[in-house]
Amino acid sequence: MIMALVFVLALLVRALSVSVNTDVLMLENVQRREVDLQKHMIPPQHEIEQRNEQQSWVDMSSLLFALLQYWKIWFSMGLILLLFWNMVQSLKMKKRDESSSENDSSSGKEEASGVKEEEEEEVEKEEQEEHQEEQVEQVEQVGQQEQVEQEEQVEQEVQVEQEDQQEHVELVEQQVQVEQGEQQEQVEQVEMEEQEEEEDDEEEDFKDSALTKFLKQRALAKVEGRATRCPIVEELMNELLQTFRLLWSNSFFPVLQPAIGVGSAFEGWSPREWDTVYCLLVPIEAPPGHSFFLELGDEGHGLARNSRVRVELQCMCQREKLLGNVLCFLHHEEEELSQNQDPSLLQTLCTDSYLDVERTVTWFTVQVAAIWKTTHHAHAYSLKVLPSRRSCKLQLTEAYSGEKVLVELLFGVQQEYSDIYLTSQNTDAGFTPSTTWPQSCAVAEKKFFQHTARSTGQDSSHLHCLTLLASILVGMGFSTYVIKTLVLHSLAIIPLKKWRRKYFLNRMENLLRYLRFCLDEKCLNHFFLGSKSVHSTIVLPQSFRSAKPLNLFQHLEEDPDAHSIALREFRELKDRYIRLLLFGR
Repeated sequence: MIMALVFVLALLVRALSVSVNTDVLMLENVQRREVDLQKHMIPPQHEIEQRNEQQSWVDMSSLLFALLQYWKIWFSMGLILLLFWNMVQSLKMKKRDESSSENDSSSGKEEASGVKEEEEEEVEKEEQEEHQEEQVEQVEQVGQQEQVEQEEQVEQEVQVEQEDQQEHVELVEQQVQVEQGEQQEQVEQVEMEEQEEEEDDEEEDFKDSALTKFLKQRALAKVEGRATRCPIVEELMNELLQTFRLLWSNSFFPVLQPAIGVGSAFEGWSPREWDTVYCLLVPIEAPPGHSFFLELGDEGHGLARNSRVRVELQCMCQREKLLGNVLCFLHHEEEELSQNQDPSLLQTLCTDSYLDVERTVTWFTVQVAAIWKTTHHAHAYSLKVLPSRRSCKLQLTEAYSGEKVLVELLFGVQQEYSDIYLTSQNTDAGFTPSTTWPQSCAVAEKKFFQHTARSTGQDSSHLHCLTLLASILVGMGFSTYVIKTLVLHSLAIIPLKKWRRKYFLNRMENLLRYLRFCLDEKCLNHFFLGSKSVHSTIVLPQSFRSAKPLNLFQHLEEDPDAHSIALREFRELKDRYIRLLLFGR
């Protein structure tokens, strides 16, 4: 629009400039001709006046004519004004349209916003009405809940009152029952005390009688006064083991620990004084680079008799870096190991990755005589190695008196940091494989007798009873382990104060009756397996505490002939006991 207007104005200016130039030229020509006429002609005065009048009209006409000569300019200016006025009107119309469109849009927006506000107001009204309805419903529900709660509270109060009444009645009944029970217990306790007093009186009368005192002294004379060499034997063997451990400290053979005295001699009793064998258990541990894993076999069916000790190699790279005196068996070639290091335990004392009892015993016995000569007691005792397949049997002879002492060293691996060991002892079977390490309770049994001795003092007679019965059983079918189990059970049942020496014959009679009862019932349970009466000082594996009781007389139930023989031997045992009391032999 603006470009077109500029173009039109340029054309008009061009036309005006051309027309002005032509008009100027025409005007100059007319003036020049008028001057020429005035010079050649001088008219009369009246003519001059007429001519002046005419000339005035001529001048007017010429003036009009001259003015008419600029019509193009006036036309152009009018056209310009018309265009300018048109442009102004169009701009006003455009502004009016824009303002009207804005008014229309604003009015539309206002109408839309008004409609939206009306809708929002309606929604708010509806929400308020719904909220009011919900509040009304909530108030009604709260009222109902309060009413229900009040009813429940009333019911609970009634129920609590009823329960209180019932509890009161039950409490009264319980108090009555407790009073009756206490009265009955008091009566029973009085009766038991009277019965105990009667028994004590009988026992006192029995033990105070002249015959009883004579028989007791004769029986005790058979078991008292026995000299024990347990301390010196334990000292000698521990010195031997310490020297052995020092000489083999840098090897890959089992590490020997201090010996533990076990068996009848170290428990304080012995069936025969003249052939006492001092038995010691030597715990062994795995050497560096090795570890022991116990495979217990048929542990769930009693003592594990076919258990084994599996040997595995362990990484020694850390020790190799720190000390530099070993090579790791797992991360070095066999050729390098064979040239620079001693063979592993798997290559020396194992059979198919299991520790071999016979190889271990042989390794020890071959060197024990030479090592003994390096000890401090070698000049006082001479040592002789006796043949044995699963233990190291030694005979020590005192240099001055010539008295001989028999020592048996058993090797064992501890189970779960307890008092139970897998040992090299023989099993009840005729042949025991060389990789079998039977389970043993020897350490636990010794600790039980030590605990009893500390609780009863030196006046206890339980060891005398055990020694006397064991000496009577020599040559009979009953094993000393059966008699030991009887004494262990009796110690757990009979109060320790009843085991004083003055009750010696009474306890002997109890033990014989207990043995006869077990023979009739064909049942004598192992003391440690599944027992609940073991003192806390004795550490047992969890499998022992949860195990089923092991019947040591199971063979009597399975074999009637064996049961008849056992009953016949019991009668002979009782006859021997009576002859010992009466005749001293």
